[in-house]
Amino acid sequence: MKVFLLTAVSVSTIALVLSLGYYRTWFLDKPLAYWDAFRMESSSHAGIEEIRQSRYGLAYTISMKIKEAVEKKKMGDPVILFEPNSYYRDSLHMDLHVPEPAVFYYYTGLRSVWMNSPDIGKANYLIRVAGREVKMDMIRSPEQLQRIIAHYQKFIPIL
Repeated sequence: MKVFLLTAVSVSTIALVLSLGYYRTWFLDKPLAYWDAFRMESSSHAGIEEIRQSRYGLAYTISMKIKEAVEKKKMGDPVILFEPNSYYRDSLHMDLHVPEPAVFYYYTGLRSVWMNSPDIGKANYLIRVAGREVKMDMIRSPEQLQRIIAHYQKFIPIL
């Protein structure tokens, strides 16, 4: 009987906390929304790639296009340098966020760096957005890399 009472009190306390204030909003926005999305994905007949694109968004799609380009051109060991997200927000007035280097590696298996990375000297390709296109430019010399860094220096890297 003691175990039953403790279980009932615990369940009712959790239910009460999740139905009030901040935790109610959190519960509706996070676990419940995730569960609804999971049920919709499992009932749809979309393939794995379509599900990933809808779940992870534009950053995933761009990452996979970059991976395709690298495989198509048979690049040896690319280290990709991304423009800062604040550049897209402040200069181009776009709501675009490139993934963090760790997330990009998770998506593609390719190494990348941001402008404030200690390994920026290893970057040999620059990914830049020009209009509606994403371009991949080769960085041919340390001097060119320094010019690129100087150009984007005023934009702080943000998530």
